[in-house]
Amino acid sequence: MSSHNSYKRQTKRFISSKKLRVSVIGLGFVGLSIALVNSKKGFTTIGVDVNKEKIRNLKKGIPDFFEPGIENYLDYCLKSNLIKFTTNLEETLFNTDLTFVCVGTPPKNDGTIDLKYIKNAICDIHKILKSKKKYHLLIIKSTVFPQTTKDVVLPVFSDLLKKGLVDVVMNPEFLREGYAIKDILEPHLIVIGGNSKHGGQILEKYYRNFYGKLPEIIHCDPTTAELIKYANNAFLATKISFINSIANICQNLPGVDVNVISKAIGKDRRIGPLFLNAGPGFGGSCLPKDLSALINFSKRYDNTDMLFSAVEKVNKTQPIKVLNLIKKINLLKPSKTISVLGLAFKKDTDDIRAATSIEIVKKLIKNKLIVKVHDPKAMDNFKKIFGNKIIYCQTVDECIKNSDCCLILTEWDSYKKLSPQKFKKLMKKPNIIDARRILDPKKFSKLNLQAIGLGN
Repeated sequence: MSSHNSYKRQTKRFISSKKLRVSVIGLGFVGLSIALVNSKKGFTTIGVDVNKEKIRNLKKGIPDFFEPGIENYLDYCLKSNLIKFTTNLEETLFNTDLTFVCVGTPPKNDGTIDLKYIKNAICDIHKILKSKKKYHLLIIKSTVFPQTTKDVVLPVFSDLLKKGLVDVVMNPEFLREGYAIKDILEPHLIVIGGNSKHGGQILEKYYRNFYGKLPEIIHCDPTTAELIKYANNAFLATKISFINSIANICQNLPGVDVNVISKAIGKDRRIGPLFLNAGPGFGGSCLPKDLSALINFSKRYDNTDMLFSAVEKVNKTQPIKVLNLIKKINLLKPSKTISVLGLAFKKDTDDIRAATSIEIVKKLIKNKLIVKVHDPKAMDNFKKIFGNKIIYCQTVDECIKNSDCCLILTEWDSYKKLSPQKFKKLMKKPNIIDARRILDPKKFSKLNLQAIGLGN
């Protein structure tokens, strides 16, 4: 009992300390963003990853993905000696007070998520914290299906939990690619799913130091926190598939424009305007993976996956709508040249994971069309998939020159500024399929502009 009381006194001092020392395990999109913002905020921060090449590059100021602001933050933190990158987990845990676990949970072929990286991480952490013998707060940021913290993570730390040496908190992230730093600095909500009231208090204290004025916080149990993340992403996916379903109806009604419908229903405060942009479907590292995992999890319980399965089905069939538009103008033929503007799943990222561009280009190649592509950031990642099967263009002009049809698949700001004259001058015939609805149909009325949800 006296030993347990000493741990309680230790953690009280831990809570009252001015600045907690932070470590981040897993330096992907989420982990690196969190590590850099923490270090710039003045927290002693150590970033850990098992990938030695990644660590070497980060020490040189080279991130392995594109995210607005990341390079500037990295450069500033390195020059100011505010952050350390290492592969040494033991040294890291001994020299920090709280750890964000941000390792990947990639999808399996059956739609479930692979927990091997988080299992490996927590086992390694447990071995080290057993010998540390000082209180440590473990914060799970990785997206895991409900009850993972309860059934997978907490049992590993049962001995340290009993002694009061560790608390585990599920603290889901809601970061958007392209806006990661902004979303960390200005969160709409913080969810703290603690295994104990104590761990939640310590994490709240950290956030109080981080923000000054505390954002809204919801305290709950870890399983609720896990399901909040899935529910959040499933709802966003539902909104996208909903408006795409409406767009597919619009496609058949002359003069009907889904953009007008989106604007109108978005004015209803019960609906809101966000994620009501019709397009070729959602992609990226979160929505498809999380929706698939939730469907798989929901199948454990009778008829709870029906809506989610429908949302996924709409999304998987949406790229076919783009191909149908090419077919409609009689250009889905061998040796026709198709220009593709935009490869990333959304603007302001180089991420092509589950991007609709991949499926569309695969089908164009299968139909023996000549494919030319352009993207401001994602072409290197695209080359890893398609190699020399397609033509990579450094400029938009090069991409659309002498092509029979141009597809716009990513809503990059630079594409929004393209003029009708450019297409008319450079293309064989100015056939444009605007899958992202970024061009003004009125300005392009003299060209053959086809668009998702535009009934011509």
